[in-house]
Amino acid sequence: MNTENYTKLEIFAKALQAGGSIRVVSKEGEVQESPAGDMSYRWIQIPVKQDAEYEIFCENCHVSFCYLSGCEDILDKGVCYLEQENGRFVKKTGAEWYDSPIREAYHFAPWKNWSNDPNGLCWFQGYYHMFYQFNPHEQKWSHMYWGHAVSKDLIHWTHLPVALEPQQEILENPEELSGGAYSGSAVVQEKEVLLFLTRSNGPNIDSVKTLQQQWMTKSSDMLHFTEEKLVIGQPPQGASFDFRDPKVVKVNDKWYMVLGSALQGRAAVLLYESEDLEQWTYTGPLLVEKEVGIRCIECPDFMELDGNYVVLGALMHHYDPCGRYQMCRYYIGNFQEGTFTEENRGWFDFGSNCYAVQSFEHKGRRICIGWVSDFYEEHLELEHGACGSMTIPREMHIRDNRLYLTPVKELESLKAECLYRGHGENVCLNNITPNTYKAELEFENNPPFSIQLAGNDDCKMMLVNDNKGFRLEMQGVKSEHVKFLADVEKVEKLEIFVDRRTTEIYVNDGEAVGTKLFYDTSDKGCFQLYTPAPEHIKGIEVFRMGSIWRK
Repeated sequence: MNTENYTKLEIFAKALQAGGSIRVVSKEGEVQESPAGDMSYRWIQIPVKQDAEYEIFCENCHVSFCYLSGCEDILDKGVCYLEQENGRFVKKTGAEWYDSPIREAYHFAPWKNWSNDPNGLCWFQGYYHMFYQFNPHEQKWSHMYWGHAVSKDLIHWTHLPVALEPQQEILENPEELSGGAYSGSAVVQEKEVLLFLTRSNGPNIDSVKTLQQQWMTKSSDMLHFTEEKLVIGQPPQGASFDFRDPKVVKVNDKWYMVLGSALQGRAAVLLYESEDLEQWTYTGPLLVEKEVGIRCIECPDFMELDGNYVVLGALMHHYDPCGRYQMCRYYIGNFQEGTFTEENRGWFDFGSNCYAVQSFEHKGRRICIGWVSDFYEEHLELEHGACGSMTIPREMHIRDNRLYLTPVKELESLKAECLYRGHGENVCLNNITPNTYKAELEFENNPPFSIQLAGNDDCKMMLVNDNKGFRLEMQGVKSEHVKFLADVEKVEKLEIFVDRRTTEIYVNDGEAVGTKLFYDTSDKGCFQLYTPAPEHIKGIEVFRMGSIWRK
């Protein structure tokens, strides 16, 4: 292995038996040895020389994650991942790694294993930053780290070193304790960024013994972080032990923090105020959910948008009348003297594979990203795979007292070869390889139609418009019993993004948006549109989409 211009090797290793270790040997014979973790993976950081040859030896231990870091241009170059092949550590590029039927090409996803909520979204000194909940060791949720990536255009992302790890007591007692670095947000100041997050610690099964606290750390380069400071130690009286996911915003020249919880048994968003971003005062609930049967609100967001105020919340352990599980809801209303008055509400995403949405503002745009979740447990765990990805970045607006979401305009740069262009006819495109495309459709007079967007054997994903409404229908998968119904009266325009296992549908310039997963190990996609009234198709264009992972 040649280190190029990197100066550090970061490796996560767990002992298989007593004495397990990582040994790094230079070409000159210099040896550096570090013990692997006993109870959980240990994050080992070993200094290396630039443009030097090294060998890595795993002595009675397992390595889950490994990369080179520490170069001067890390924000542009990113880390260099190392994967084990035939007993050796081999460099891998993003372009080759993500060029797989089981990996998205233009949705952000971790290098491998597990990711969930986007955290700390912001723009700072020329880069968009996205932290995210991360388990580098397996394709399932576990003790939480923060992963980190940057972008200059919101589309092409560069992986950076892991930013935060679970608390030491959790790493030392992983079978008894659960938690880690839970979700949080960023506040950008002139020369530094303040990151707020929840530290959770408790038994492996959530209970009143679980302690969730709000902490803050700072960074001037987004690579090194100050010692974390406790800012809120206990939930207020009447709130549940679910007390997490701080989102800090400035509204009317005052700093507010919203936290997800439940209050007197009802899901709620709690509101705190601060003058200096360090001392916080609880002022009461910003919002208490009317509907029963919700354990708590997770990952709340609060913002001023187009002259209105908007609250976002992810509803934990909630089923809607269509059978959709753990949806995100938006609330539109007025905010005066610390009180939010709801005027309208709706579903953030009708596909219900979108959760834990977070937004930020940059140059007059309110942009949000959500976690493409898999609460229906349809994930296929395959080698080199990942469970969890992020939605396309979406621009947010309020029109006619409802939330509109549109893909950011930068995404148009990925449009490549035109696969079909026409109107007034049914369309049948098969064997679209790779299965990464965008379809743009316009209709008049709201015709009935069906579009098959994916299928293998007896499993299908269909878009249907008829007298029962516009919806996604699944066949032959675990979510086939669920009605994925969009709240629209008619369909005039569609933008459909198919990215292997992840599909996003934007209706009528963002009047409704649906995100849905469909797992397939083949890389041959399809777009099959049928309507008994093809004369009402004003136009269809289908484009191949490029990858966001540069060579």
